[in-house]
Amino acid sequence: MYRSVIRGNKFLVHIVDGVAQATLMELPTEELADRVAFELQTAWDEGIEWGINQKQKELLGYKIDPELREYFHMMRSLALEEREAHQRSVKRQRDETQMVTQRLRWEMVLSWKSYESK
Repeated sequence: MYRSVIRGNKFLVHIVDGVAQATLMELPTEELADRVAFELQTAWDEGIEWGINQKQKELLGYKIDPELREYFHMMRSLALEEREAHQRSVKRQRDETQMVTQRLRWEMVLSWKSYESK
């Protein structure tokens, strides 16, 4: 995990694995350190998600995921208005999930600030 840390007048980005930690870089401003740690953590999380998806595709081979097949069948059976309402609902849920994920990631990235600055 990546953390933004202030030590003295230094703005640092740490990489932490639960056992050890290391300073990855020092940046000129606190905002930049926060943003770099956030973007690195986002890339890490998205890489894990991509890896999970790749492994799932590898395990399924050329077969279509049964859940996906059911979803397509359900969407085809809906009327146009129902389909559009469902798509709006899914988009709203995805947007809310993304906002919560970003907020939690920011909290995690900034979680050591008060601890390290004392």
